[in-house]
Amino acid sequence: MKNLRTLAASIAIAAITTVSSAAIAHEYKAGSLEIDHPWARPTIGSSKNAAAYMTLSNSGDSADTLLAVKSDAADHVTLHESRMDGEIMRMVPVKGGIEVPPHGTVELKPLGLHVMLMGLGKPLKEGEKFPMTLVFAKQGDVKVEVKIEKSPAAKKSDQDMHEHH
Repeated sequence: MKNLRTLAASIAIAAITTVSSAAIAHEYKAGSLEIDHPWARPTIGSSKNAAAYMTLSNSGDSADTLLAVKSDAADHVTLHESRMDGEIMRMVPVKGGIEVPPHGTVELKPLGLHVMLMGLGKPLKEGEKFPMTLVFAKQGDVKVEVKIEKSPAAKKSDQDMHEHH
């Protein structure tokens, strides 16, 4: 009987640890692609625009391309890149998608490649989540949940740029 209780306790601890690790990790796997920690900042005031970020990794032997992103959270969802044009930071649409090279990683991050969400249906509030579908050329549709959280390293100017875009 004691061994049975010990076994039951071990299984319970293992299950809790697995669930906790999955909740913390916030990763999605589809074929050779891994999507790590999709997130967006909370919106400020009545802003109708935001950006989403994540890391895309490809363990496969051939490249795949993120062609588009879909979400009911916004009227328009597009791939963008922030880049310097002389002394001015500009956001430009990404043409042809974002290639994830074989055995490589691409980071969608503030002041770089990102998903632009325009015409949000409601404010993004810290602690909430919303669904998004990533459309890859080879892997097809991959559904993820975007966590809304603050980024301590983020610059306010980057957030302002996305909200007023």
